[in-house]
Amino acid sequence: MTIRWLTIFITNLAFLLAATGPSFSQDQHQVSDQVSDQVYQELEYLSSLIESGEEINPAQVAALTDFVVTTPSDTSLKLKERNGMKGVLHTFEIDRSFADLLDYLYNPDMPAYITRPSSLQSHQWITPEIDKELRRLIDAAEETGTTISLRGQESETITPDTNTGSYYSYSQVRLVSLLPGSSAPIMISVTLQDQISDIGRRGCIVGEDGNWDYLYSEKTGLNKMGLGWVDSYMYGAYSVIIYIPDPVTKTIKLGIFKWLNAGWQKINMVKSYHILGGIKRFAADLKGVLESPDLPEVAEIVDKHLELKEKDAEELRHLVTPYLDLISSTEDAGTCPSSFISSVASGEYLEQMSSEEMIRILLLEYIKTQIGDRSSETAGVGPSRHDRG
Repeated sequence: MTIRWLTIFITNLAFLLAATGPSFSQDQHQVSDQVSDQVYQELEYLSSLIESGEEINPAQVAALTDFVVTTPSDTSLKLKERNGMKGVLHTFEIDRSFADLLDYLYNPDMPAYITRPSSLQSHQWITPEIDKELRRLIDAAEETGTTISLRGQESETITPDTNTGSYYSYSQVRLVSLLPGSSAPIMISVTLQDQISDIGRRGCIVGEDGNWDYLYSEKTGLNKMGLGWVDSYMYGAYSVIIYIPDPVTKTIKLGIFKWLNAGWQKINMVKSYHILGGIKRFAADLKGVLESPDLPEVAEIVDKHLELKEKDAEELRHLVTPYLDLISSTEDAGTCPSSFISSVASGEYLEQMSSEEMIRILLLEYIKTQIGDRSSETAGVGPSRHDRG
């Protein structure tokens, strides 16, 4: 490709990616001066623990946790670049007990996409015997003066990106530590993706992202007109999430620091507001699911998951058929390229689905029937289909 065409490509792609994006509380082109050098140093300290294998020293993250506590909720700040990656901080609160949050987020029997349905397609811990450590973490949620740490490698596949329609699979290392706090334990989660992801493949968000309806293909490239040929990757990511519970109000303050490098030909096409959009997508799900008074108990969701896993592929296909029929006929289908919808309508898409994909759809449809004005005709998960309009 000539320099001229490369320039045209970068300009077009940047324009497409920048079409929409959340705004910041300060000028978009300036890094916030509200984040002190000490906070940055402590964020780098946490990164160093991924390789060293050492445990977190609470004294060495004191400025970081204090910063999250004192920063108002719903604050979004642009961070300094880190190893060529753009970065963002966003804070928000969840109205749920800390013990509940840990159980829904880290119960090894609970599919991770239940609390992150518009961000996560699939998740798997690769580290052997991690289940025992996760249960120990959950059991310690209400203990004081306890320090618990676990680390392991995990594999994730995300949902289609809202800007490009592409989705990616990658592995990352996660460190989770429960540390003593002034009035309750606090939790820090650190993730580092330092290996390039699989090549980006084309997916589609059907209708509004909040409906949690997604279609996937094995075709590589971006799901954007004229850019389907692009080989894109997630080159690296680093994130730190601080969870600070308030035992009096039964709420949890979260501060998410995230850096990301993704694009084409090792060119980082990510802007800070793309990262902010992803964090807000994650936050909306976490709040919407965990704050619902009608959210089923963990044990009930786990039982439903096990019930679906016991069904064979043909039975799962039968259960998923009404869902896909609606997907292909609803007005929301207009948000997807015709190739996706024709594949669904012809039955080809259903025949190629794995059992895990079908179970994800059925389990999320079950959750939809419980927590909002949604219902489903899908057999076994609800009495009537929800209105997509």
